[in-house]
Amino acid sequence: MVISSHLQRLSAYSALLAEALDVEADGVRVASRLHDVGMAGTADAALTKSGPLTREERTEMQEHTELGYAMLAGSGVDVLEIAAEIALTHHERWDGTGYPRRLEGDDIPISGRIVAVADAFDALTTDRAYRTAGSVEDAVEVLRAERNRQFDARVVDAFLEHLDDVRAILAEFPAPVEVVDPARDGDGAPMTLQAAAATLAISPSRLRRWADEGRISAVRTAGGHRRFPLEAVRKLAAERGVRPNVRPVEPPEEPLPILAQQLRGFGAQMVSAAAAAVYREGPHGWFASELAREDLREWMSTLETACERGVYPPVLQASDALMKHAHSHAASLLERHAFLERFGQVAVRALVRAGAARTEIAYTRRLFTALQQGLLEKRG
Repeated sequence: MVISSHLQRLSAYSALLAEALDVEADGVRVASRLHDVGMAGTADAALTKSGPLTREERTEMQEHTELGYAMLAGSGVDVLEIAAEIALTHHERWDGTGYPRRLEGDDIPISGRIVAVADAFDALTTDRAYRTAGSVEDAVEVLRAERNRQFDARVVDAFLEHLDDVRAILAEFPAPVEVVDPARDGDGAPMTLQAAAATLAISPSRLRRWADEGRISAVRTAGGHRRFPLEAVRKLAAERGVRPNVRPVEPPEEPLPILAQQLRGFGAQMVSAAAAAVYREGPHGWFASELAREDLREWMSTLETACERGVYPPVLQASDALMKHAHSHAASLLERHAFLERFGQVAVRALVRAGAARTEIAYTRRLFTALQQGLLEKRG
């Protein structure tokens, strides 16, 4: 399932707040992704309108809360009941002037109060149809100004106390960048850092480093921003064999010391947990078999070393070899992809239990996303 960057950020912010406020975080993380499910009944014209909404459009827009609640409530499934609660109440205001039911203060469920802050911050810091993104600093000022008015002060304070984690989430799940296709850009205008990096399928920080090293030419605007000549980007893209508008996920460039420690101490248990999750409701396949044990041990050893050193090409190669071996033993593409996905989830849970920094958790997710993408690109 592909989840939009907005929902990834929102669910991460919401889980962060839930943990800080001693609310069950996993349920809020998942349920928050359904906060706007009622928008399915809202006309596209209202959702994408760049100007002010008419009274009728505003009324229709506000109905998404009740519609979402009607879609989710009554299932008896805990996470869906939390989702129903969030869908109904995330536009209520602490001072009682919100919608749809004008709830006030603690009458608003804590899950709704949490998502209200998370959603507002994300709206303020990313582009929307009706305005461009603002800075984190500006968003923080809005949240502070709305304490005990729009938002529960306790939730706002928890958010501000974890602002470093918030910034890490925003960096981990950036809003999509419009990629300029140099083959179709006829005016020859210099490209921005973000557009050039996306076209070259690298991170902006790596492109900055390449410019500093002289690998690609760059000029500075009057405001100090880098711009990259179209021909230089086109030439480097051709050398790298990158197709415009395709941006693969790259592994991190930093060591992952806590993950290496967890692999060293609990690697076998992590493999078992991942395999058990893959084959939960069916007969066990190759990843849970004795045949796979030695291959998985070698893969784990390579992964541990890569995480210690922050050098990941060897683990990409080792994963490729592991997946080819699994394929030769009749493991399906879905089975192989599921193992990498589940192992990544097990690794993240291990890091959380070990108290790892959020940045290491983010880089771990990126590493396993890169491994999954590598598998799907080969499809062997």
